[in-house]
Amino acid sequence: MKRKIFLGLLGVVIVAVAISITAYMILAKPDPKIDEASVKTMYVKSEKVNITESVSSMLYRGRVTAYDNVSLSAEVSGKILLGDVRFKAGENFRKGQILVKIYNEDIIAALKSGKSGLLQTVSLILPDIMIDYPKQYDKWSGFFSNIDPEKPLPPLPEIVTEKERVFLASNNVLTNYYNLQQQEINLKRYTIKAPFNGFFKTVNKEIGAVASPGSELANIIRSDKLEIVVPVFPGDMKWIREGDEVKVTDNNGLQLTAKISRIAGFVEESTQSVNVYLTYIPKANQTLLEGEYVDVEFHGAEISGFIIPREAILEGSSVYEITDNKLIKTPVDIIRQLDDKVIINGIDTTKTIVIESLASVNPAVNYIPRP
Repeated sequence: MKRKIFLGLLGVVIVAVAISITAYMILAKPDPKIDEASVKTMYVKSEKVNITESVSSMLYRGRVTAYDNVSLSAEVSGKILLGDVRFKAGENFRKGQILVKIYNEDIIAALKSGKSGLLQTVSLILPDIMIDYPKQYDKWSGFFSNIDPEKPLPPLPEIVTEKERVFLASNNVLTNYYNLQQQEINLKRYTIKAPFNGFFKTVNKEIGAVASPGSELANIIRSDKLEIVVPVFPGDMKWIREGDEVKVTDNNGLQLTAKISRIAGFVEESTQSVNVYLTYIPKANQTLLEGEYVDVEFHGAEISGFIIPREAILEGSSVYEITDNKLIKTPVDIIRQLDDKVIINGIDTTKTIVIESLASVNPAVNYIPRP
């Protein structure tokens, strides 16, 4: 029994001595020297800050629309008749041409009948005017001579005295005249003329169909004056002015010139951009089509700054500066954003900054600038 206890204690002592010797050897071992040659280095594309003056144009994409887009609606009822041009989608027309007519022969006949009645009324009161208002006779006689059922009503003579007005009203001259004048106005609603040069975009009724008041007959768009809608980032709006000329390039590479006609005073919620509207007057062989997309180049203002690739910008407004082969994040002022570059300022010209995108940054790595 005593022998077993002795052997157990001896084992514990041996293990304790072994642990003590091992710990002493570890602590007594000198620290390894760092091999300077083994420190990792990385070459990064960089450039020394160089502030220059530059005029940077702003390139955007715009969409061509019609300057005028009009819906033709009937104001009266009647059968639709052919005008000066075919009533078909895509058909061209000139300003002043009759686009559509609505049957009005009954209205014309009623108007002629009314004018004949007015002739009769005036003829009956001319003898009384000669006796009671001799000074006014010539003007009313001339008015009577100018009334022609086939022509528009002549202007009503000026009524000088209240007594003369009462006399005309009591004989229904004024009532008949103004009723006929209203009929002439209504007659114009039976003919729709082109307000500009253009073409039918859509046609909703056929020739021979019956139109009712308020029904949409067709949609027309203007062809001799176009508009280009360009969504622009709010940050670029300070360089855009109403009345400025801009370059427009169509899909075939044809370069045209348009003018800024107006600028929206709000930001579109869906695109977070401001719409700029350009006016373009087509010339021979230099036309654009509604719905076409074009490239629009705005002339930028002179800017003082340093141009770097957009990928070099960190978190929206910082760059990496190289100091003693280490990368330091430095805030900058972004003056303008271009397509794939930005113009920055607010950084010392003695600094060297990284002009490429880095996946990660390791503080233990030496970063060496390279052009």
